[in-house]
Amino acid sequence: IRLALLEADVNFQVVRNFVKTVEERANGAKVLEGLNPSQQIVKIVDEELTKTMGEEAVPLNKSEKIPTIIMMSGLQGAGKTTTAGKLALKLKNEQNARPLLIADDVYRPAAIDQLQTVGQQIDVPVFQLGTDVDPVEIAKRGVEKAKEDHNDYVIIDTAGRLQIDEKLMGELSD
Repeated sequence: IRLALLEADVNFQVVRNFVKTVEERANGAKVLEGLNPSQQIVKIVDEELTKTMGEEAVPLNKSEKIPTIIMMSGLQGAGKTTTAGKLALKLKNEQNARPLLIADDVYRPAAIDQLQTVGQQIDVPVFQLGTDVDPVEIAKRGVEKAKEDHNDYVIIDTAGRLQIDEKLMGELSD
């Protein structure tokens, strides 16, 4: 559990406190009737994760000026494109929002096609300029398009990172 949390970029101190609390609760805990010891551990971990993460969903911070910009960033293969689509659909259905997806992954073959397919499936527009345009320029022009079209949210699907890469991290800051 410790490794999984650290690999997911959870703060080291949060992980340390979480593991310590789980260990303290598990040591000397009476196994509840109907549960075996491993089920008891799962129950304790579940309760502590819920306590650590918060019991209630926290809404997105919406910008005072539209559009609100959400940038998907993370490791390659982590599910950014799929999550971008799910988030767009959630915003559309639950807030009656008009999201725009921006295809900003110019490095992975078929990334743009994947996002366009996701956009078609959920009936959300996708802004793309192909793979020969600078990702910073794509993002800027996509946001301008969203302003013109009065989209509430912009979800930028960026290139996945294999590791801390100076060039790719520079793109994010630009």
